[in-house]
Amino acid sequence: MELKAILKKERQRLRRCENLLKNAKVMYWKKGADIRSIDLYDEKNSDIIARIEVRHKIRQVNKTINHVLVERLKSQNIEVEPYMRNYWNDIVETFATLHNKYKTETSFQKAFLYDKQSHLYRRFQDCISLDSMKNYLSYLNIYLQNLEKMGHKQAILKTKELFEKYPNVRVKYVEPALPLNWANIYEQIQFLKSKDIEDNQL
Repeated sequence: MELKAILKKERQRLRRCENLLKNAKVMYWKKGADIRSIDLYDEKNSDIIARIEVRHKIRQVNKTINHVLVERLKSQNIEVEPYMRNYWNDIVETFATLHNKYKTETSFQKAFLYDKQSHLYRRFQDCISLDSMKNYLSYLNIYLQNLEKMGHKQAILKTKELFEKYPNVRVKYVEPALPLNWANIYEQIQFLKSKDIEDNQL
């Protein structure tokens, strides 16, 4: 590729980075699901960058858990689809309700798991603090280790028993929710960081 073409490609990639990072759309759900654009280049939003990076790690573990669950179901000639959502409801709900109290017995479930009209539907991982995300990541890794040795129910029970010993592992919710396109933003962050590494090696 000619130098001019390489430069053009790099400029296009940097423009894409700048557009995504300067115009990240986040949701403030406590204010009526207010969608705002924020600038992730701004230092005051560095917590959101850190949350996006941990969110990526959570996604990677989620994929591995999905693979193990599917393989276990297939090995028993059980149809996969009807079970997967219930498994994930168990996984998320067990962690979210471990040391937390909610307004009603079903308020968490309605907001995050069952009500498709909820602005938070299936977005639990996008709405918790950085420390809560790190704890959730640990919880998923422990659950995965247990799952590889036993079935889902036993894996949940074992993981729950362990985390019940740590009352400080309490879910804290924070605004704003991560952008829906957080995975694309993560890629751009990694691209910029790779350029920084390249510059430091020169």
